[in-house]
Amino acid sequence: MKAYVANTRKWMKLTALLLSIQLVFSNLSNAQAPDCISGTVMYGIFTNVGGSGTADSTDIRPITYTTGAVGNLMGNRRYWIRRQIGGNWYYGASAMSLNPASGYFFVNTQMPTTGGAKDVIAINTLTGTQAIIGTTPVALDNYHMVKMAVAPSGLGYAIGVHRDSTAAAGTFNPLIRFSTCGLAPMPGCAAGTIVTLGYLPSTSLMYKWDLFNGDISFDAVGNLYFATAAFWRVNGLGRYTDARLFRINAADIPAGAGAGTIPMSLVAEYNGLDSTVVNGLTFDPAGSLYISTRRFLGVQNSPPPPSVSEVYTSWTMGSSNNIATFGPVPAGKSIGDLAGCYFPAMVLALNDLRLSGKYSGGQSTLRWESHNNNNVIYYEIQRSENGDDFETIARVNPINVSQPDQAYSYNDADAGSGRRYYRVRQVLANGGKFYSNVININVNSKITLVGKLRPSPFESFFDINVKLTSSNNVMVRLIDQNGRIVLTQRFSGHGGDNKFTVSNLSKLSKGVYVAEITVEEDIIREKLIKQ
Repeated sequence: MKAYVANTRKWMKLTALLLSIQLVFSNLSNAQAPDCISGTVMYGIFTNVGGSGTADSTDIRPITYTTGAVGNLMGNRRYWIRRQIGGNWYYGASAMSLNPASGYFFVNTQMPTTGGAKDVIAINTLTGTQAIIGTTPVALDNYHMVKMAVAPSGLGYAIGVHRDSTAAAGTFNPLIRFSTCGLAPMPGCAAGTIVTLGYLPSTSLMYKWDLFNGDISFDAVGNLYFATAAFWRVNGLGRYTDARLFRINAADIPAGAGAGTIPMSLVAEYNGLDSTVVNGLTFDPAGSLYISTRRFLGVQNSPPPPSVSEVYTSWTMGSSNNIATFGPVPAGKSIGDLAGCYFPAMVLALNDLRLSGKYSGGQSTLRWESHNNNNVIYYEIQRSENGDDFETIARVNPINVSQPDQAYSYNDADAGSGRRYYRVRQVLANGGKFYSNVININVNSKITLVGKLRPSPFESFFDINVKLTSSNNVMVRLIDQNGRIVLTQRFSGHGGDNKFTVSNLSKLSKGVYVAEITVEEDIIREKLIKQ
């Protein structure tokens, strides 16, 4: 009897699952639930032109990758996205994400210039319903949340911007994480999960308000891509200028709440999108980019001139191709964020440019391999002393120009001393510019790290392998995400290869740490995870 009851329950569960799947498929043709099967569509959010709009003013609609055709309302309705702050109602949402596992969309409410809490809302377009799953904590009151995406892990992420341009540059753009609550988000299910992981770096490329607009998306391994157009103050007025694509490597995304600086590298310049408002970013299954923008029909001033909504695709880094048949855009609305179902294995694989290097024989030796060599006009070798401000030190013309794959090397005999950062900029025939990863090399350093710190993640210890130019003392400090030194150990090293074990770590809290390895004035910093 027990076996019969158990089997009956299993059959009922299976039947319910099949009915649910059948219901989803039956509604796809009516654009009721997101299509995460065909690989043909992405999704856009459309809000009223010019601001807060009116009640029930937000559209979510499918957009065909190849033609840009805009489909019917998801859930056959518009969504009432609003929050009351200081007695006033604020409508609409500029940020949207999609969890392909559950089929739910996620948006957040807007805020006035005076600050205020934002609601994170889950939308079920199969039923046409929405629920507030969480509200941002007081610490985020003064931040706009205008960029959002769901990672392969199912966690939601957003990038904020401080409403006050006089705020400290080091805490201007937080990376925020929240729970998307599994397959069936319920009201309040993300309460307490909305946390700040750290802050994007303020560099000469993008500083404070320069990162105001844009969107984020993830690849299959969890690397975060961030498209944005700089928002600069020109003659006292805000101007959208240079468009760029950045990346935060998955390993650099903190595992828990923190206040540190999160490394972010420049990937490509999108000159064709300069002076537009970059609103959305998503990928198709093959890893091509799709970017939604608002382009001004005249000189940017105050009040702003009329504008048009556009969608671009990018098959190679730095190139942008306007999908001229995008539309129709709903009357009185403009496109905001984009969202999709896919985490591609590699983003724009054609331009994967990997740089490596080392210091030996009195010079920095750099090596890279191009997989788009036949489309390159020239390569620029760029060097920096701080990892932010790069200058071009050499130009390398392509060889074997009929071949897409080609290896290169360059020797920098004038590197000076101390830590030096390098990258390669690839300038394409179409005017696009694509950047390699950034590497750092200790020039004339007394210590060189040999391999990675192991194990990572660690539990009670980790090993360090270093090469010293001569016998010397080595100090190792472990620093948590709040910048506190939680452990210091000293070792005596000899010239040549050394292995040191940093132990007694079992009582440390789980999270991300930085190991700082010092010999006299030379410092090496490596990130580790405590599990």
